[in-house]
Amino acid sequence: MVMLDRRKLAVPLFAQAGAFVVVLVIGGFTGHAAPKPPAQGSQGTPGTAATASPSSTGSPAPAKGPVLKLSVKVTEDGTNGLSQAGDTVAGRQVRVLQNGSLASVASGTLSASGTQSTVQEYAANVPAGQYEVCINPPIGWGSAVHSTQVLAGWICSSADLRKGPQAVTFRLIPQIPVGGQ
Repeated sequence: MVMLDRRKLAVPLFAQAGAFVVVLVIGGFTGHAAPKPPAQGSQGTPGTAATASPSSTGSPAPAKGPVLKLSVKVTEDGTNGLSQAGDTVAGRQVRVLQNGSLASVASGTLSASGTQSTVQEYAANVPAGQYEVCINPPIGWGSAVHSTQVLAGWICSSADLRKGPQAVTFRLIPQIPVGGQ
């Protein structure tokens, strides 16, 4: 039976481990790190793992470049102003997520605009860039606008603030249940 000398085996093992560490360090410096999955909270809430100011103004942390105003307006269609207290969009969460990484840039809640109870608004100052603006609709509500998409139960719309301020409008409607549901 052949007995291997442990000291002779340890040298190549440590050399290989050292080379792996060097590759990791070089990859970190050159930006070749593994891509991070989208930040999501424990309940699939987009962007909640990243830090953001939960204030009603939604001001993000200081960033390079100009800061522009993003206005969000949500209207309730098909209710004739007769939404029940539990199913209105008032006070619902809004999140502004960075395109690509889905990191939260700003967040807050919708508030009533003047005397129109079926119109809710939110505004945030964000750095110039491209974003996904997402709202958390009440259960049973959907978007009347086909250009929106659903992300973890939130209704999202793209916003391009590279050239100036932008307003994003969501039109929500109560979804009619299909028979047998």
